[in-house]
Amino acid sequence: MLGKTIGDLEPGDVFTPIRYTLTSFMCTEYAHAMEDPTECYYSDASLFGRQVRPPTMIHADKMRLLEANCDEERRIAGVRTDDARIHYEYHARHHSPAFVGEELVVSGRIVDKYLKRGREYLHYELRVETADGRLVTTYEDRTLLRFKKTEESANA
Repeated sequence: MLGKTIGDLEPGDVFTPIRYTLTSFMCTEYAHAMEDPTECYYSDASLFGRQVRPPTMIHADKMRLLEANCDEERRIAGVRTDDARIHYEYHARHHSPAFVGEELVVSGRIVDKYLKRGREYLHYELRVETADGRLVTTYEDRTLLRFKKTEESANA
């Protein structure tokens, strides 16, 4: 394990990759939760003739990767913490579609951790590839860690 929570991660840390087989249920439920009615996320009715993974599922991959690499990072499992995090900024680049039935491999590393205006941020990069090495998504994320309302922000 790299740390107890995401806040314990440090620049240079490399996540142990996770692997999973993309299911129709995953795609359908994710698209439904995002209120995205695009048919190709729900069925084989797409230009590819196969059900496609919604590109923003990288966010779910991020949570899976954190849960697998940090002992106390169990938000998917329903564990709550007092610390709030703000998904401050992200950039996802989609290189190819991922299809239901494919095995996906998610990997990543911590690029930087820094203070800005007294608040701590974590910058990390992720990659999603198929088991045979086809690049699906690259992703950069900046997360504001341990967010707590200040007197000033509470009165704003």
